[in-house]
Amino acid sequence: MVKSTVEFIAKGLMPLGLRKITRMTNRPEQERYLVYLPVELNDLWREIYESGKKVKIYIEIIQG
Repeated sequence: MVKSTVEFIAKGLMPLGLRKITRMTNRPEQERYLVYLPVELNDLWREIYESGKKVKIYIEIIQG
């Protein structure tokens, strides 16, 4: 069963759509990766950042 966005948000979850993982460096001893958040939600990210709240991040790996 596919859940709607409203159902996710009601549970405190926010689907962010498909994202790519970006590698920051090529040096194996300092590998770092980024997942960019949608800029359309910058006001929300700023509010969370300024409040000092923490977030849990879950990644669903899809075929493709």
